[in-house]
Amino acid sequence: MKESKKKIIQTAIELFNQNGVGNVRVHDIAQAANISPGNLTYHFPTKKALMEAVYIYMKSCLEEFNLENTQSDFVTDALKKTRDYLRFQLKFRFFYRDTLEIIKLYPDIRQAYKKRIQNVIDFNRKLLDMGLQKGFIQAESHPGQYDMLARNAWAILNSWLIEQEIMGTDILEGVKASLELHYPYFTPKGQTFYDKLIEMLPKLAAFEHI
Repeated sequence: MKESKKKIIQTAIELFNQNGVGNVRVHDIAQAANISPGNLTYHFPTKKALMEAVYIYMKSCLEEFNLENTQSDFVTDALKKTRDYLRFQLKFRFFYRDTLEIIKLYPDIRQAYKKRIQNVIDFNRKLLDMGLQKGFIQAESHPGQYDMLARNAWAILNSWLIEQEIMGTDILEGVKASLELHYPYFTPKGQTFYDKLIEMLPKLAAFEHI
């Protein structure tokens, strides 16, 4: 991506985060980026084109921690990705504040975001299956139980930013909330491993490597 286009996108994100998408005009973005409105519209003729570029940039950042792959130590890897997903929400907090408005105005983004949600739910379900194989997770008590758990795990993570802004919840608490959701389904072996994970959480919150 050309530096000029990247600068416009990053400036737009900063203003969206500060003021909300609906309160930011193309002229405001040009002024904050120290370019003329004509220069901005040369790269992005409409705000819709700019929003689509912003979302593509968001996806590229999210793909830096690919949900399709996990390391052999899959639970530790999942905790890292949970942490990174919460950091991602902070970086693009405008999107999580204004999701309904954005997908209403930009149908293409709606479809892309729908696929992203399903990717996260599928990733959660994959982790549950791996937990079953390793003896950390109990067998389902009824069909579909863990499909719903995978959806609920996404919902908790996706609501974290609201909790953070209202309650001051930090990333450590956000990761722990996701982990705690699964505790009732742990086997004794899984509960022992849970205790080890709790000890590791401060390092995650400090953005250190495990």
